[in-house]
Amino acid sequence: MTKKKKLIIGISSAAVIVVILALLLIFVFDVFGLFTSSYRLDYDKYIKLGNYKGLEYDKISVSVSDKEVKEEINNRLEAKTETKDETSGTVKDGDTITISYVGKIDGKTFAGGSAENSTITIGETQMIDGFIDGLIGKKVGDKVTLNLKFPKDYQNEDVAGKKVVFDVTIKSKQVKSTPKYNLDFVKENSNSKTLEEYEASVKKDLEKQKTESAEDGVKQTLWSQVVASSKVKKYPKKQLAYEEEQFIKKYKDMAKSYGATWKDFLKQYMQMSEKDFNKQTKEYAKTVVAQKLTMHAIAEKEDLEVSSKEYKNRLDELLKQAGFTKEQFQQQYNQSIEEYAKANDFGSSFLLEKVEQFILDNGKVKAAADKDSKKD
Repeated sequence: MTKKKKLIIGISSAAVIVVILALLLIFVFDVFGLFTSSYRLDYDKYIKLGNYKGLEYDKISVSVSDKEVKEEINNRLEAKTETKDETSGTVKDGDTITISYVGKIDGKTFAGGSAENSTITIGETQMIDGFIDGLIGKKVGDKVTLNLKFPKDYQNEDVAGKKVVFDVTIKSKQVKSTPKYNLDFVKENSNSKTLEEYEASVKKDLEKQKTESAEDGVKQTLWSQVVASSKVKKYPKKQLAYEEEQFIKKYKDMAKSYGATWKDFLKQYMQMSEKDFNKQTKEYAKTVVAQKLTMHAIAEKEDLEVSSKEYKNRLDELLKQAGFTKEQFQQQYNQSIEEYAKANDFGSSFLLEKVEQFILDNGKVKAAADKDSKKD
């Protein structure tokens, strides 16, 4: 099953997340019958759980250096960088400028030879030889005449090898302004009153991030141990079929987005036959079902569940972090948040978080002697 972080990365370009209606909640969780009595698995018939309590793990210990604090402060300063169009200054290498130009061959304009308010970056934007160099050292507001010649092997055969005159107007220059690290910046962007206090808060933030990251690593390691030690007695047909359908649907939707037939998609993009794809689908479904059986069996034994309120709050948190609204998501990705949540089974992801946390909370830190003996 896809892990939480992978899901969130998928949203991150897609940044989702919002209030899911109660009806959708029932659908998401009902894959394993947690909300209705009409279909509920007896998990003992399908899986024998491995040990998930008392698992040992290395003590979580993190540190943050002064160098890391400085780097983080610099990152925060960069994040506050503003770019403004200025109508003064001299053009130099690396500058991004806005220009308008008219190109003429034998005194006549030609297709593709003129543009209004075109943005180019000196040293990066590709133009014919002499165009970019002819603007370096000129001032914003200047009108520059460039007498040039198209290369003989130019892609447009109609102008290849011909002399051309470009009349260029340098309209503006983009100038980046990064704030300085001083007390004014600190007061505007935090509740700290001194530089020392601000640096201490930055260090605390980094320690928290590192601790959470380290905990996630431990949780994933322990979870993998639990899954590996658990044995599936038999696979429930309904769940197996559901995971296969979801897997196939994802790739068929992808094929449509590429404008390819299913056969061509498999051949060109997946580089496999339909027979191999179907084999992979079945293997994937078994892997996912095994993990979900393990997760739900533990959740049932330990009375772990994700309430509608908790689910909503988690989605709201993710939405806030991503900086998206429900309307913005719908507009940008052409699907509702409900559809996305349904396709990506957020319910299972959030329940897995609870199960992993339970396993960690009921684990124990390895004794120093154990770690020393392993080194020997």
